[in-house]
Amino acid sequence: MYYAAMRPAEVIHLQQAQCRLPASGWGLLNLKGGVVAAGKAWTNDGAVHEIHSLRRRAAKATRPVPIPPVLVRMLREHIERFGVAPDGRLFRNAAGNYIEAAAYGITWRRAREATLTLDEHALALAKRP
Repeated sequence: MYYAAMRPAEVIHLQQAQCRLPASGWGLLNLKGGVVAAGKAWTNDGAVHEIHSLRRRAAKATRPVPIPPVLVRMLREHIERFGVAPDGRLFRNAAGNYIEAAAYGITWRRAREATLTLDEHALALAKRP
């Protein structure tokens, strides 16, 4: 999220086909939308999640995002270690489903505690992703 200025919904929806990850140098993500948890009662097909177009863009619009070499390496290593979901998504939970928003909060809180000084943590630095 940090290196590509992505929203959580865009990260959850990121597919391998949207990634240009060269062996070295800068890469490119071609973002196409995001996945949001709407609840079964609020979706047309009764699914918990819905795929939406990019915010404030036309339904078929994409957003090309250049990514630095460090993120290219991270994504290549992630794919090598964990593979991708059957639909090509890079990130999924242990059951292979979409990552829930609550998991972001838990992981983000743990990362802040592990990396920030006590003063930075008390200032609420980077409290939200």
